Amino acid sequence: MTRRARLVAAGSETRLSSPSRRAPDDLAVVVVGPVRTCVGCRSTDRRSVLLRIVVSADSAGIPVLVVDAGRCMPGRGAWLHLEPRCLELAERRRAFPRALRHAGLLDARAVEAYLRAP
Repeated sequence: MTRRARLVAAGSETRLSSPSRRAPDDLAVVVVGPVRTCVGCRSTDRRSVLLRIVVSADSAGIPVLVVDAGRCMPGRGAWLHLEPRCLELAERRRAFPRALRHAGLLDARAVEAYLRAP
């Protein structure tokens, strides 16, 4: 049996297994709007669903994490789901200093308080 005969016998679905030959119905759902990655769970989501975190200095000049609720503060931002689990994952993996390109540890108490608030 030739290769062509085996493909014909297997059916038309076999030919669609290649990513470049997938039918339009098999493609992933397209998200409308800007998409960002959560630094905690590393999954992507719409920007409107995620919380933006930036580095700012407190009154003593110590760098701390600040919630940017308006998404307009200057500087580099990291995105996080509004779930405590994602914050825990980000802190355990030390994702905030890496994502914000800041050397040293950052205080995340303000973010924790924001997530706990109703």
